[in-house]
Amino acid sequence: MPRIVPQITLLLLCGALISCAGKGSSIPAEAIPNVAGSWEFIAISSSTGKATGIEVALQEGQILVNGIEQPNGQISASSTQIAFLTLDATTGDIVSFGGGCPPTSAPTNSLNPGSVSALDAPFTFTFTENGNAFNVTATLGPDGKTLVNGTYASQSGSACIDSGTITGLGVPKLSGTYTGQLVLPDGTTDAASATLSESSSGTLSVSMVVTGTDNTTFTMTGPVTGNSFSVQGTFQGQSVSYYGYYELVYNSTTSTNVPSIYFVNATNPAQPAYAGTLGVPQI
Repeated sequence: MPRIVPQITLLLLCGALISCAGKGSSIPAEAIPNVAGSWEFIAISSSTGKATGIEVALQEGQILVNGIEQPNGQISASSTQIAFLTLDATTGDIVSFGGGCPPTSAPTNSLNPGSVSALDAPFTFTFTENGNAFNVTATLGPDGKTLVNGTYASQSGSACIDSGTITGLGVPKLSGTYTGQLVLPDGTTDAASATLSESSSGTLSVSMVVTGTDNTTFTMTGPVTGNSFSVQGTFQGQSVSYYGYYELVYNSTTSTNVPSIYFVNATNPAQPAYAGTLGVPQI
């Protein structure tokens, strides 16, 4: 009998624990990840092999949980929060601003609707390029900042038929100082130093110092979408506009990838002109 009592006590204790666990106890649901911020998605066409950069300032809805705002997994981007680029599929370098799809009668750009529920879970959305809609099915990586195993395909009836693979990466704010030769709005080519600073609201400031034929400084500001931006300012009393894109340029001398900014003078939007690529100074 003395040997049986401890076993009975143990069984009773286990039963009590199981009973307690069953009353009001539950495993907490996994929090929906916060994916809002700057992203770059790269779509590779299965038919042409061409690469399209989809630059996005991704937004995510909020919901109140116990009085605290939490991400609700509903993602989107308006026309001012998304931009399309044509990229070199081999190097990742920019070829031109604007995607490859011809515009429809309603040539809008957007990302909506979209949803994400957890890490290592489906990450789906629809993006519209020049009015042409594409569905994306992928997985949010375990770090919450990568898009993996992704595919995209044009919607039925689209004027831009295409499909392929898509990857994505959350990108940091643009910052730092970049130097090199830059063609200025007056047509001269001078040594330039551009210092970039991005605010929490997604506005980029480019402080430009040029020396040579023109010895001057000027500042341009504008919105950022992913790794691309559009900034405006005043140069010698004239309004100017530049497009820019952050990329890694391979340096064959040092066998390294140099963080660089590709600039296009878009003061005349009908005839944008390459102005130069400025890179982080190499020691």
